[in-house]
This record gives sequence, C-alpha cells and structure tokens, in this order.
Amino acid sequence: MKDKKQKIDRLRLLAIFILMLGIVYFYINLFFPFAIPFFIKTGTFDRPLNMLIVGTDVTFIAETKKVDLRVNGRSDSIMLLHFDPIKNRINAISIPRDSFVQIPGYGYNKINASFALGGIDLTKQTIEKLIGVKIEKHILINTKGIEKLVDLLGGVWVDVEKDLYYVDHAQDLNINLKKGYQKLSGKQANGYTRFRHDAMGDIGRMLRQQQFIKALIKNLVNPVSIIKAPFIIDVIVNNIKSDLSLKEFILLANSIRAMPSENIRTQTIPADPASNWAGSVLILKQGEMNKLIKENF
Repeated sequence: MKDKKQKIDRLRLLAIFILMLGIVYFYINLFFPFAIPFFIKTGTFDRPLNMLIVGTDVTFIAETKKVDLRVNGRSDSIMLLHFDPIKNRINAISIPRDSFVQIPGYGYNKINASFALGGIDLTKQTIEKLIGVKIEKHILINTKGIEKLVDLLGGVWVDVEKDLYYVDHAQDLNINLKKGYQKLSGKQANGYTRFRHDAMGDIGRMLRQQQFIKALIKNLVNPVSIIKAPFIIDVIVNNIKSDLSLKEFILLANSIRAMPSENIRTQTIPADPASNWAGSVLILKQGEMNKLIKENF
C-alpha cells in the first residue's frame, strides 16, 4: 500500500512538473519567442523559403478620386526574401522598380512593367531570370490593405528621417509628415512608404519601405497584437493575395514572431541612374548584384 501511495505521489509530482513546463513554455513563446531553441519550437516553418513580396499601386480618377478600373497598375515595390528557419534569419533584398531589365516575351523595360504586362507570374519569371534564384511563394499587397492593417494595429511607430510633403490626386496621395519618431496611421504609413520626390528618388523610398516593414513586424509580434489575430487574418485574406496556404501563412508568421529584429536584414541591389526611351531608369550593377544574391541566398 505504501509503495502504491508513493507511486501515485510521484505521478502527481511528474504531472505538476509537466504542467509547469507547459506554462513556462507558453509564457516564453508568448513574450520571448526568440529565446526558444529551433529544435523545440512548435508551430513554425521548418524549411528555407524564397518568397517575393510585391506591393501594387492603383490609379485614381482625379475628378472623382475613385479607382480607375480601366488601368492595370504597376508594381510599386518589389522585395525578395530568403527565410532561413535554422539560422532564424530573414535576408530581404529590394529591387528598384525602375530597374531596366529584360522581361520574358516583351524585351527590355522597367521591371515594374512586368506586373502590368503579365501579373505576378510574369514578375516572378522576370526576377528569376534576372537573379537566377527560384521563387517558391509570393505575397501580393495592395496599398489599401496596408492602411487597414496599420489602423487595426492602432498605428505603427516610425522614425521619419525628414519632413515629407507631396500631393498627387491621381494616386490619392496627400503626404505631409514632419521629421521625428511618431506613430503613423494607415494613411500616413501609405504616404511614407510611397514618397520618392526628393534627390534620392526610388532608392530613398526603398529604404523607407524597409524601415517600415521592420517596424510593422515589431508591432505584429507584440503579444497585444496576438489578441487581434482573427481580425488581422481577416484583413490579410481580403487585401493580400498569396499562394501561401493559410496554414503556411500562420506557420511563417509565428516563425517571424520568434525572430529577433536584428536578424531581419535588408539590402538594396546597387544601380546607376540612366535615361532612355523608357524614361528615367536604373541600370543594375551586375557584379555587385551577383555577389549580393550569392551571400544572401
């Protein structure tokens, strides 16, 4: 009888110990997910992934300020991501939208024309031909989707590097931001990431987009944002197109949540400004681009 009682006591202690481990794991996973070693992580992506993120613009009718459905917009931003779950790292490379490249079946043009000519499929083909890397998945984001997501999160804190001002009714842009660290609304964030009307042009805009993405990820991984997960998923489903399944998207989101912000590295393919029949273009530096791709993919 005594041995039986001792066995029951040991089982109780073991159950309590397992329960405590579960509570500790849940707490760390919620507040400090990056502290969990890869081999005991659950609910995360378990393989490397090359993914293309494309932001699309829309054209508005100046008189009515409504979207002009007759016009197929060009890609407003292009970013290639390499996700490495083993090293718990993301390497993100921005490709200037005015890069003068060869578009399969259409000859040379600005890279953002590939989306207008053949949608996301032609854009992927163009980039794969350009850099020699297979793209497995893509995410297609429209500007209104970003606005809704930022507003749902209650705004995103960004350090605006200088005063930004620009008005363009055809693009529904009314940018008026002052320098300084501040919380941006969805409308303001849209303007911040699309502004390129200064000496740095598209290069400056890509740097702002990279800074904004880091700030957005930091906000998304906040434990408070997890409570809003059902609403965030609803915004994503209705405003973001992707060939990721819902399960893959959730696993990827959880993987990024468990990643220290310093492990998200952003770079831009170097280029030289030029001018030709396509207007102001950027000629990518082939040697530096190849080195960048080799080091990050």
